[in-house]
Amino acid sequence: MTTSELYRAPRPTISFELYPPRTPRGEEQVHETAARLAAGEADYFSVTYGASGTTSERSQALVEHLLAETRVPVIAHLTCVGRSRSQLRNVVGGLLDAGVRDFLALRGDPPEGGEWSPGGDGLARACDLVALIREVEAERFGLPPASPVERLVARRTRRDGVSIAVAAYPGYTVPGLPGEFQVRDDELTALRAKQDAGADFAITQVFFDVEAYVALQRAARAAGIVLPLVPGVLPLTDPDRIRRLCALNRIPEPAELLAELEAAGGPEEAYALGVRRTADLVRGVLAAGAPGLHLYTFNQHAAVTRLLDEVLAPA
Repeated sequence: MTTSELYRAPRPTISFELYPPRTPRGEEQVHETAARLAAGEADYFSVTYGASGTTSERSQALVEHLLAETRVPVIAHLTCVGRSRSQLRNVVGGLLDAGVRDFLALRGDPPEGGEWSPGGDGLARACDLVALIREVEAERFGLPPASPVERLVARRTRRDGVSIAVAAYPGYTVPGLPGEFQVRDDELTALRAKQDAGADFAITQVFFDVEAYVALQRAARAAGIVLPLVPGVLPLTDPDRIRRLCALNRIPEPAELLAELEAAGGPEEAYALGVRRTADLVRGVLAAGAPGLHLYTFNQHAAVTRLLDEVLAPA
C-alpha cells in the first residue's frame, strides 16, 4: 500500500517527519525515535533531503533502515536543487531499487550561503519533479492512465507504482488586517500545477492558527485543487525553534504564543503550555476536515507522543 491510499481510509492518518542524523549519537537517537513511533500510531514516516542533495547518502541510509526495521511506509523527500535531469532520474531509480514507493517532490532550498539554481538541464519547479518521477514510474512499472481519475482507479487494483506528495502553503495574515488569512495566488497556481503533473496529496508548511489551514482548504477547492491537504504540525514547545522555522520559511512569528511561552513559570510549565496549544490546533484542523496529521519530530519522540496522548485521550 502506498501512502496515497491511506487517504481513502475512514480515519485521520498520523505520520512523522524525520531527518538524517549527522553523528553516531544522532543515528542512535533517530533509530530509537522511529522504533517508538512505529510501535504506536505511525501510518508513515517521511525523511528529509538536504539542499542540493547534501544529505542524499544519509537520507537514503535512514530510508533503508526504516524500511528494513519497521513495517511503516516511508516517504523519501527529493528536491530539484543542483542536480541535472539524468542525476535526478538516477536518484529516483536508486530509491525504487531500495524499495521506496513514496516520494515528496520539492523545489528545495538553496545551499546555505548560495543561490538557488537547477543543475545542468535540471528542473526549476516541483511540478517538473513530479512529472519526472511519473516518467520513471511509467518506465519501471508500465505507463499509467493519463487522467488523475483513471490513475486513482488504477492504483486501487495494482500494488506497484508510486505515490507522490507535494508541499502546500497555508494562509498567512494580511498586513493591516489582523485575523484575515489569505493564500497567495502564485502558491495556488504552483499547487494546481503539481496536481496536474500527477501529485497524490499535499503536506502543508508550518502554521499556527486553524484559520490558516481553513483558508488553504477554501482557496484550494475554489482553484480546482482536489488533493488531500495534510496539515504539517510542529509541537509548539520551543520558542527558539519556532523563531528559526519562521525565519527559514519567511512566515510571521506567532507573537502571542511566544509571549505566553516566555512568560511561563519554568521550562516544564512552558512545555506543558506548548503541548496544550498544539493540541488545540490539532483538534481545530481535524474538526475542519483535515485528513490526517504530519508531525515534525526533529528526531525526538517525547513531544509528539505527549501531544498525541493529549489529543487522543478520552474526553
